[in-house]
Amino acid sequence: MAPQKNLALIFSKVPTAFPKPGEDLTIQDLGYDPSAPAPEDGLVLELLYASFDPYLRGLLRPADVKSYFPALPLNKPIMNACLAKVLKSNIPSLHEGDTVTGRLPFVQYAVLSASDLKSLGGPPQKLDVEAGPPDLRDWLGALGMPGLTAYSSFYEIGAPKKGETIFVSSAAGAVGQLVGQLAKHEGLTVIGSVGTDDKLDFITSQVGYDAGFNYKKESYDDALKRLAPQGVDIYFEKYVTSLSSPLPSAQSHSLTPSFPPTASEAKLSRRCSRTSIAAGASSPAA
Repeated sequence: MAPQKNLALIFSKVPTAFPKPGEDLTIQDLGYDPSAPAPEDGLVLELLYASFDPYLRGLLRPADVKSYFPALPLNKPIMNACLAKVLKSNIPSLHEGDTVTGRLPFVQYAVLSASDLKSLGGPPQKLDVEAGPPDLRDWLGALGMPGLTAYSSFYEIGAPKKGETIFVSSAAGAVGQLVGQLAKHEGLTVIGSVGTDDKLDFITSQVGYDAGFNYKKESYDDALKRLAPQGVDIYFEKYVTSLSSPLPSAQSHSLTPSFPPTASEAKLSRRCSRTSIAAGASSPAA
């Protein structure tokens, strides 16, 4: 059988600023032979959904530049959290028709050998789609990395109590949206910062934030004095902000979580008062 089209998103060139479509990131046809069997101890997957997250920009760098996560390999498909359907399997725990999630290449049909799977951290995880949400995409959002980041850091480090006030930077982002909803569920007053008026309307009218501000129009210091004159109990810092002075009357925790939060981050966050911690981010994005 003749190979069929198999489009992939390829990391073709290290960008110097914003990645340029068609130059730094390109669409290429890798070809796919649907008659070929699955590799030994491997899989053939059909991609259903891929999560294209802001942190991936930091992975589009030369391989010798070290950071908290390895650079993506040049001239290979972008890799990140995905949902896929198993087409063929030589792995006992996975069968044809299973829906799986894991770190996978952005390609319509992925033929993964045992060594490929090892480099990706192991085989993807089978999902119980019957017991899960009706929209599969939720496995990449609220039930994926953003949700686990929000949930683990908010509860394990933030230790929220009903009646407290939380300030969330990048409140309209994938994590910030969920932190705000969790905080409202626990009975907190929720304040967020965003970068546009449209995002401000989104977090207050749709996500459920009690209040917010556009940091491009109002400084953090002025906004928090206005919106939280009684002080902030939990500061959920996702990006480096430009606070020129301590949070007003901060009472308890300040956190910038990684996923999962490290023991040192948790220890530092619990003892911090009126201080923001920055963990590996460079500028506000939401």
